[in-house]
Amino acid sequence: MQSKADFILHPVRMKIIQQLSKGPATVMELKEWVTEVPQATLYRHLNLLSKNEIIYVIEEKKVRGAVERTYAMNQNSTYITAEEAANLSKEEHMKMFMTFVSNVTGEVEAYLNGNTNLKTDIFGYNQLDIYLNDEEWEELSRGMQEIIGKYVPNRPSQDKKKVKLVQMLVPEPKKNG
Repeated sequence: MQSKADFILHPVRMKIIQQLSKGPATVMELKEWVTEVPQATLYRHLNLLSKNEIIYVIEEKKVRGAVERTYAMNQNSTYITAEEAANLSKEEHMKMFMTFVSNVTGEVEAYLNGNTNLKTDIFGYNQLDIYLNDEEWEELSRGMQEIIGKYVPNRPSQDKKKVKLVQMLVPEPKKNG
């Protein structure tokens, strides 16, 4: 049986989830934003997400004889809870992480294969080691959520550039004994 994480981390479903995290959308709106996914594939993944209660239909209306559905996210359905994460094995965590890294690698490769301008494009990556106590970590986490949260609802438009912000937290290994 496929885990919740495996289900969510599918590249097409991740793209749909990322778009719906900005707010409700119709299939046609999703198709405009997820242009590389054929419409039949988009419908198939929307149906799977709906069946697994990750998303739901908030509105249906007739448009030229067809039913147009507007989809929305179920709150917190796309997150792996701390309890769910604690119940995963090392192998399951590694599989999830490799899927995540593979998805990010595919996005970077697609960008680099395109018409890039590394002087003006919003592109970069780095690694920074920081040392935090629990209180500082909570403060950093809240601050990041506050800063980033105000941009998440932005919709695609002519004056906005789409950028993927990837976050990874890897603690230093704990010593035995």
